[in-house]
Amino acid sequence: MFYIDGVSLSKIKDELKDELTGKKINKITKNTENSLSLFFGRTELIFSCNPDFPICYITNSKEGVLENNSGLVANMKKHLLNAVTTDIEQLGYDRILIFKFSKINELGEVKNYKIYFEIMGKYSNFIFTDGDNKIIDVLKRFSLEENRLRAIFPGLMYEQPIIDKKISPLDVTRELFSEYMTNNSFLQNVEGIGKLFVQNIKTYKEYENILKDQIKPCIYYKGKRILLATVLNIEPTSSYTNVVNFNNFRELVNYYIENENLSASFDTLKNILDAGIQKKIKKNEKIIKVLEKEKVEKSDYSKYQQYGDIVAASMYSIKKGMSFLVTYDFYNDCMVKIQLDPQLTPQQNLENIYKKYNKLKRGMEANSRRYLEISEELEYLNGIKHFIDNSEDLENLKGIYEELLSQGYLTKKRDKKQKSKKKVKEIGYGIIEKDNYTILYGRNNIENDNLTFKIADKNDLWLHSKNIPGSHVVIKASEITDDIIKEGALVAALYSKANVGDKVSVDYTLKRYINKPKGAKPGFVTYVNEKNITVIKSEDI
Repeated sequence: MFYIDGVSLSKIKDELKDELTGKKINKITKNTENSLSLFFGRTELIFSCNPDFPICYITNSKEGVLENNSGLVANMKKHLLNAVTTDIEQLGYDRILIFKFSKINELGEVKNYKIYFEIMGKYSNFIFTDGDNKIIDVLKRFSLEENRLRAIFPGLMYEQPIIDKKISPLDVTRELFSEYMTNNSFLQNVEGIGKLFVQNIKTYKEYENILKDQIKPCIYYKGKRILLATVLNIEPTSSYTNVVNFNNFRELVNYYIENENLSASFDTLKNILDAGIQKKIKKNEKIIKVLEKEKVEKSDYSKYQQYGDIVAASMYSIKKGMSFLVTYDFYNDCMVKIQLDPQLTPQQNLENIYKKYNKLKRGMEANSRRYLEISEELEYLNGIKHFIDNSEDLENLKGIYEELLSQGYLTKKRDKKQKSKKKVKEIGYGIIEKDNYTILYGRNNIENDNLTFKIADKNDLWLHSKNIPGSHVVIKASEITDDIIKEGALVAALYSKANVGDKVSVDYTLKRYINKPKGAKPGFVTYVNEKNITVIKSEDI
């Protein structure tokens, strides 16, 4: 969790102000639908309105950019290019920053502009106004149904969100402090104070120290997991194992974003892959439903073969002009009524019945083939979805992207002027080092194939979760024991689509018994001589 309340933002604001005041904007880009960047020379300031992590910060890495010069970006380029940052303020202790800019236009007039950056969860927004607070454009346009608190549209005057009236944290006296702590009403009465802030104070002196302290950027870890990132001198409420300190907010936020995969590049690519796969999955699920319906409709095709045989045996009693035939059904030992076409001869009626039988039979066979084909593709797509959801870094997503390109699920626009160059990329895999053995696992289908058929030796142990998407797991050890097999099975379960706490059936066999059918999709294999072990999926391995 990255903790930001109004007090935190006041300290972040001071750092941004020191770094950006007096600098000129030379470039404006849009990174994702929810984020954009202002460039001050080589310094890139990112505004992200991602509902899960709204933040503005100076990045240390180059973000991916959308080729979009319309709307907000076009308006900002028109007004803000070559504008100079004059100030960065905060609306009281609310989670709203105001970036002020000044520019001399073609007529020699000084024009002032503001950016209101509101950090409010799903309602976070980037609002561009003139010097008189008249809205020029906004990043996210909420309808009145979505946000009934106020209207935010170009042409209207900017208004601060309607909030309960609270006092500034600087105005809290010892008496008020004691009253609010006794009544547990700090959050209701004091502006800019978050829940974790209150949980870290017991005395008025502690409260004053946190307010007056210089910025204290740090990250608390519990094992390998980030428990809390903060710029305040506070601690998480639960136990932690170690703390990493940073010199400033810039170092902290870039470290956090890189380790939690929150960069615009990662987010953009993940959204592209997820949207493409979800579209294919929904399409295939729809086809499956249609095929299942057709299967029911065509399942009685054998009935028409029986009708044909019965009509053939009763030809002597059929006359042209009859609408139906009532006769003995020697297949089911009962009387049966068979519909006939009165316009056709008995022979033509017989041929029609057999034609219908053959048509339904062929349709049923085609249906079965198509059902198997779509089911296999759906299984593959769900496996891809699992790898996308569990990707831990940008490079892994790029590997999945290349796989989907090779399989025709995504198309890549090629610049005609650019010559095609094949780049040989090293294919990696996950590694877990133990005392006397090593466990390797694939993080996408390309890595699965590479690990199984290029890295694994014929006598290495190979594992995979049974009947559910997941990673290929290979164990390299001089001697395979039951404990090692169980450890490998836990890894296979961890990187499978199963939920934590589920019982997962894991197949294992020697790599020599693994085969890849000709033309099979990446990650698909067959195997023999397997054994099975059941483990419970856990995040602690």
